[in-house]
Amino acid sequence: MLLKANSRPLLLSLLCAPLALALAAQSPSPAPPSSSQERPAPAPPSSSQDVPLPIPQGTRLILKDGNFLLVREYRITADRVRYWSVEREAWEEIPAALVDWDATHKGEADDAARKKQIDQKLREIAQRQNSADLTVDTSIEVAPGVFLPDAPGFYVVAGGAVDTIGQNLAESHLGKARLLAQIFTPIPIVPAKHTVEMKGARAKFRIRDPHPEFYIRTQDGHEPQIALIRASVHGSSRMITEINTSVVGISTTKDKQIALERWVAANGLYRYTMGQKLEPGEYAFVQNVPDKGLDLYLWDFGVDPPEGDSKHK
Repeated sequence: MLLKANSRPLLLSLLCAPLALALAAQSPSPAPPSSSQERPAPAPPSSSQDVPLPIPQGTRLILKDGNFLLVREYRITADRVRYWSVEREAWEEIPAALVDWDATHKGEADDAARKKQIDQKLREIAQRQNSADLTVDTSIEVAPGVFLPDAPGFYVVAGGAVDTIGQNLAESHLGKARLLAQIFTPIPIVPAKHTVEMKGARAKFRIRDPHPEFYIRTQDGHEPQIALIRASVHGSSRMITEINTSVVGISTTKDKQIALERWVAANGLYRYTMGQKLEPGEYAFVQNVPDKGLDLYLWDFGVDPPEGDSKHK
């Protein structure tokens, strides 16, 4: 059957209609209009190859029925939620009323706190790697980013830094009256009185932190017997302690000791802290050597008031 000339355009339209529908189905749909509730996010990618790799873990949209959607990001537009599905790598939409927003926001806060913990752990690992050349004992972090030296010695951690306190020789003096009595007495029945002093009214090593911590690393790993004493300044010297020995050989000391708390930080490494702040003044650590008595090599230091503190000036 022959068609009329004026019917040919209609036949052409009918033949082309399926092709036009197929092309329309393949073209991407336009993104929904934004609103004031829309979360800032990049424009939806036209294909999965546009998504940066690797894809971030994302967050969860927790639904009211107990399920959740793992999404890279989402945006709220009117009554719809448009999200990038990590599972299907595509943009999808669901009604906003299906989302349990309280649970979703709580999950986001928990994820942020967990990420903060992970970042902290990564920083700690990086610090350990930076100190890879140190021994196991040395890798002890005594201040943020500050590690204790590996050599034996006496160290102070103050103001976020670690310093070495050197030893200085003290002097022991016997009271003149007791000395004369012992000289003229053939049998040592006269009690003795010794004073241990340091030359100079001020120690050369100074700190300003009233709450320092002290570490001692011994050569052979033994635990030292030490005490912290506040010195009394007399003219051009600092009196550390007074030792009185009775006629039967029993010795007692008279000084201003500061109570110490001892901690075993590592094998052969000991940490000392105080339950009180150190007031400005002169101090010294003294060591009692078993079967020998007081070691006259002391670790002396001074505490100065903090900068800007006019109270002690």
